[in-house]
Amino acid sequence: MTSKILSKLHLTKPKKKVLTTKLWVDDDKFLHLKVQPLPVKEAEALTVVINEKQARAFWIVPGDKVSITKMNGESIVANAIVSSKIWSEWLGVYENVINRFPLEKGDIVSIEVTESSSIANDAIRKKMRWETISYEEMFAIIKDISEWKLSEVMMTYYVASSFFYPTTDEEMYQTAKAMAECGVMFKYPKDEIIADKHCVGWVPGNETTMIMIPTLASLGIRMPKNFSKAITSPAATGECVNVLMDINFDKAGIEKLIQDVNCCLVRGWWLDLAPADDKLIKVQYPLAMQSRAKVVSSIMAKKYAMWVTHSLIDIPVWPTAKVTSMEEALDWKQKFEYVGKKLWMKMTVQITPANEVIGNWVWAVLQVREVLRVLQQHAERPRDLETKAIFLTSKIIEIVWLAKWKEAERLARKQIESGAARKMMQRIIKAQNWNPDVNSEELPLWTFRKEVLADRDGKVKKIDLHNINHIARRLGCPAVNEAWLYLSKKLGDKVKKGDVLFTMYAIAENKIELALQQNKEEPAFLIW
Repeated sequence: MTSKILSKLHLTKPKKKVLTTKLWVDDDKFLHLKVQPLPVKEAEALTVVINEKQARAFWIVPGDKVSITKMNGESIVANAIVSSKIWSEWLGVYENVINRFPLEKGDIVSIEVTESSSIANDAIRKKMRWETISYEEMFAIIKDISEWKLSEVMMTYYVASSFFYPTTDEEMYQTAKAMAECGVMFKYPKDEIIADKHCVGWVPGNETTMIMIPTLASLGIRMPKNFSKAITSPAATGECVNVLMDINFDKAGIEKLIQDVNCCLVRGWWLDLAPADDKLIKVQYPLAMQSRAKVVSSIMAKKYAMWVTHSLIDIPVWPTAKVTSMEEALDWKQKFEYVGKKLWMKMTVQITPANEVIGNWVWAVLQVREVLRVLQQHAERPRDLETKAIFLTSKIIEIVWLAKWKEAERLARKQIESGAARKMMQRIIKAQNWNPDVNSEELPLWTFRKEVLADRDGKVKKIDLHNINHIARRLGCPAVNEAWLYLSKKLGDKVKKGDVLFTMYAIAENKIELALQQNKEEPAFLIW
């Protein structure tokens, strides 16, 4: 892709060799170049392109990390690509670099090979040997990840160490604190209540967040919600919110949202909120695996960075869910409560049943349809999603001392049934640069599909969430917008042979075939 783009650019070749030498040879350490923005949008890693001869002269090889420094001293670290397609004197700069580090064509920058600190590398070696590391060592690891200095190989070793050896509660706390302190930090007046909600995931359709945030904000409770890319779920909150509104805001933009509508629904990556987290997510994504310790640290880091004072954690538990037993759920609960206490947060951890998909749709656009149906009090709204959202909302109302017990639940229900929550959602959507009049029935649907039928008479005894998630990923979730599932039957429903159990939608037939094979190997429905 980079070569094709470079071949289309009309760069000015240096007229004199002496000019080239003067520009890019300052001493034996720094390479000085002029910026050439490149229209590459899809790249995840920050990337720049350096002329092959110049790179060789400064011992820069493909894959090296280089520090790019402006004339005013500001700098950023990016991956280096080496190419003969770009002229001497020029530095090709991907759009994701310019988004984080404003540069214009012709700007002069200096380039220097950079490496991760010896402290970080030594600390990772210690973790691989199951040795205890100090907070200073943990901070060095997280700082180098945040600044793109740690290679993906070393990041992989760091992530893998959490699977090989147990992480102590203290190390989880240190990781969360370091992640937050290496990025943007928010601060509010000492006595101000800042609340938050998070679910550990894996339950398809469990989009309670988008109901809870406007409901609580309509009561005057400040709810600055941020999120990351889905790893183990077909569509997490980020993918769903992005259907309705812009999710990329800087610190000033978020502060204005909180001032105007008491809340926000934003992506932490764009903000540089606990920036190491999104880089670690990229390493973990191919296997769809996260260690328990990394999940807790990741979640709590972003809460700490947002100055959260009161937090709810939802832990869905079921043999086919991410958390498979009550024993495991209690361990999660203890870890969240430990780290929350160390970070001075008032916590409520709720263990909820995850015996089936919530609602009927599995994928961002259709999960958003169900959220809007609840807020609009549509006749076909998913009652299970509504009930769970009201229950969790009442628990936050309780910990902020707005109401207790049944009164808290009645207050939550009133905000939804009266339309107050919907009006607040419309205000949020408008504040986050989208159409506030969006209707649940107007969201776009696709037509390429395949129905999966029951092979016998009986009753739905089990819906395997693990297998539902795998089928959804085979269809392309969460990366592909045109991939989703619709469940026609729920747990306990009677079925006859030939009844539709669920319908798969995808962008290509081979995706459907992969999903069918997945369902054949690991059926989503068990009929008795």
